[in-house]
Amino acid sequence: MLFTEVPFEDRFQRARESGFDYIEFWSWQDKDIPKIKDLCRVFDLKVASFSGDQDFSMIDENQREDYIAFIDESIEVARFLSCGHLVVHSNALGENGVVKNHYPHSSHLKKITVMFDVLKTLAPKAEKARVTLALESLNTRVDHAGNFLTSTREAAELVRSVNSASVKILYDIYHMQIMEGNIIHTLEAYIDTVGYIHMADVPGRHEPGTGEINFANVMNALKKLRYAGIIGFELTPSQNSSEAVQAIKRL
Repeated sequence: MLFTEVPFEDRFQRARESGFDYIEFWSWQDKDIPKIKDLCRVFDLKVASFSGDQDFSMIDENQREDYIAFIDESIEVARFLSCGHLVVHSNALGENGVVKNHYPHSSHLKKITVMFDVLKTLAPKAEKARVTLALESLNTRVDHAGNFLTSTREAAELVRSVNSASVKILYDIYHMQIMEGNIIHTLEAYIDTVGYIHMADVPGRHEPGTGEINFANVMNALKKLRYAGIIGFELTPSQNSSEAVQAIKRL
């Protein structure tokens, strides 16, 4: 979402010149993976994460085998790129993040049960590959109407139940501010389950300082909690990438 002023393959140089050590992207099937690996080598970057799922939904028991098979492929791509995290979701997302199927006729309990089963099955595979599955809750009020997993508590309870160091939550501050707020208290309650963090301000999903979130206090809370994981800035610059990067550096 940053450096979209230039073609995808030119963004690696922009990331390094801006002082970033890691990059992340969404889908991998439409990317030249060997080229990404080479660009990371040239510009001394690492891939922090990419989307591990795509066309299948974790909550759909009829897609269980297809979902697991796709994650298996994603794990192999992650190993090739030396990438430590795969972002996973409850529902398949289409173009512009549209939820492909809301599954209105499946009960809440059924969806949770199927998700647990899938994550429990995938956990040993992720452990063996030394890859972390980062389970992300999304907002349904602005961006992803119909998505099932929308709360930190349920994601964290799933992670605790699976009980694997390779299954954690991706806590997206933008999504969770919209859905539940109470960011610092939530981080304090569930920090043991947090394996990755995304930051963007609300409203607008722009850089810190453009909205209502006090990022200075959030960063202080993360330091007190000794969070040592990745923080990714999955945001749309309010003006341009250069100004957004300067706002990020002020954190």
